[in-house]
Amino acid sequence: MKLKFIILAISAFIVVMTGVVIFPIIYKNEPPSIPDLYTPKNGAVDIPVNTVFTWGATDPDGDKLTYDLYLSTDRYNLTPIASNITETSFTKVLKYNKTYYWKVVAKDKKHKTDSDIWLFSTENAIPLKPHSPKPSDGEINVPLITTLNWQCEDLDGDKIFYDVYLGRSIDTMKPIVTGTEATSIEVNLKEDARYYWKVVAKDGHGGIRYGEIWAFQTKSVKELGKPFNPIPTNGATNLETKITLEWKYEGKEALFDVYLGLDPKDMTLIAQNLGYQFYDISVDYGKDYYWKVVAKSGNEVKESSIWNFSTKKLLIKEEISEPSTELTVESSVISIESTITKEITPTIYMEKTKKMNKKYVYTTGSGIGMYIIDVTDPKKPKIVNHVYTEGWAVGLYVRDKHAYIADWINGVVVADVSDVKKPKKVAKLKTFGKVYSIFVKNDIAYILEGNSGMEVVKIGKDYSLNTMSYLELKGSSGRIFVEDNYAYVPMGYDGFVIVDVSDPKIPKLLSYYDAEGFAYNVFVKDDIAYIADGGKGLKVVNVKDKKHPKLISKLNINSKWGRVYLDNNIVFYSKGENGFSLIDVSDKSNPILLSTVDTKGFCYGGYIRDNYLYVADGENGLLIYDISDPQNPVLLSNLKNLYLQNIILEVK
Repeated sequence: MKLKFIILAISAFIVVMTGVVIFPIIYKNEPPSIPDLYTPKNGAVDIPVNTVFTWGATDPDGDKLTYDLYLSTDRYNLTPIASNITETSFTKVLKYNKTYYWKVVAKDKKHKTDSDIWLFSTENAIPLKPHSPKPSDGEINVPLITTLNWQCEDLDGDKIFYDVYLGRSIDTMKPIVTGTEATSIEVNLKEDARYYWKVVAKDGHGGIRYGEIWAFQTKSVKELGKPFNPIPTNGATNLETKITLEWKYEGKEALFDVYLGLDPKDMTLIAQNLGYQFYDISVDYGKDYYWKVVAKSGNEVKESSIWNFSTKKLLIKEEISEPSTELTVESSVISIESTITKEITPTIYMEKTKKMNKKYVYTTGSGIGMYIIDVTDPKKPKIVNHVYTEGWAVGLYVRDKHAYIADWINGVVVADVSDVKKPKKVAKLKTFGKVYSIFVKNDIAYILEGNSGMEVVKIGKDYSLNTMSYLELKGSSGRIFVEDNYAYVPMGYDGFVIVDVSDPKIPKLLSYYDAEGFAYNVFVKDDIAYIADGGKGLKVVNVKDKKHPKLISKLNINSKWGRVYLDNNIVFYSKGENGFSLIDVSDKSNPILLSTVDTKGFCYGGYIRDNYLYVADGENGLLIYDISDPQNPVLLSNLKNLYLQNIILEVK
């Protein structure tokens, strides 16, 4: 514009001075340059739907430029989405999984110039997480023929295909349907059984979303029973003051409350939520007592009759003298004789006996808490106590006389089991997700939650639990294991991962090891990992180089289910409905199958100690084998009427 004014001024000056009329030079306006498109680049894919467009252009005359931005999924029908803007960038939220065409038009006051037309594709929106399950998570009394329902959406409108997994435990979930477009499936179930299930949603473009693991309990065809056949028998007399109350029960799975008192109309609750049918008490001499047992299942309750017994009276002779008494103190039996005559010095007789360490198995599986079983005599195991938990106990770890119970939606429960006859809950942690596996090392607990990740927790001196960190691990499953400063997390069909936990506040994912089948659990000793690779068998892997695990050997085992435990170069390999196998791994490069046993139940796992094998056999209860000759395991006992999935042993 200034140039035009100058030219006209010069022309006018010439006319005035010379009288010669000249035609002024006419200024020509040049159009803007062809805009350069920057982003998204031509042919780009997986562009975020929150798309940023950038470009550039110049004007040879220095004119100020404005821009129109055109966009469409139809190359031949571009429409403006922004007009007369002065910036060279623009942001717009687009649709998922679409191919777009775009161009920019640069304009000065007289001209406009079009850019080339570029194309790009937006990212695929993976399906949203399946939700709104029916039966609802934690529902009870579900019919034996029921329909599993769920809901799921895909933001870009893709068809969704579903894989549905169902099983009696988290580790045993199997696909019952794959690639279905339906959001429901009818299933036939067992009575009075706990089931776990999940839905995996897939679109047709590689997008996968894993749903949460849900759980429910089927109803029992059996009715809630009424406790009967009391011991002491009703009306028993002259009893000692230390008594074991016992009763029988027939019916669906139940917990028991025990009431006791001197008045049948005013009894006190002395034990609550027992998972077994006995309870030890200490009472006074010379009293009449009344007691009853209440069976509970969900909202149902049934009371026993009110029974009574009386203790013997304390005689005068017994009040003034102490007859010979036997007192057992660990490894010695001490006999004490005394009278009220003080001049006589008491004489102590000591008989040496062989010290007997008490052995206890801690188990979960039925979901109503943790059982404590005395296995000191492997031929006569007996339940000694039970710790009730509000959630569904699915895993545990025992260390330093404390049990850490993975209690599903209830988080982690810590129980002091220093006195197995009087265990008590001392701490609880509400976790980020549902808990089904836990490993304790020193004062740190490593918790595997749902199929989402690992929570690292500090154990206080009072056994309180405080979260230190969380590592997201999509698809995690099975049983976590920790050796030295490394956690080994099974990832199902994706094998297992190794996590550096040397700094528990900042766990670091180091590597993946891909399995051929389904990695259920990993046991590690001396930098050698033993993997239960369901469907393929045992894998022996060198993990000394944490970033590059290397396969040493494998042994094919025909079983979809698997869990391993190692002791003294013998691998116990549980095979679910196919029992278990014992494998010699003294030569890591050549594992040798020693024996296979059909356990009759569903062999979930086992624990080896001092040539004894303790097996959690599902509905078949606890099995104890003598494996001093691992080629010929000998069954010693079978404790039934328990549903067991997890097992750990402690020697006291």
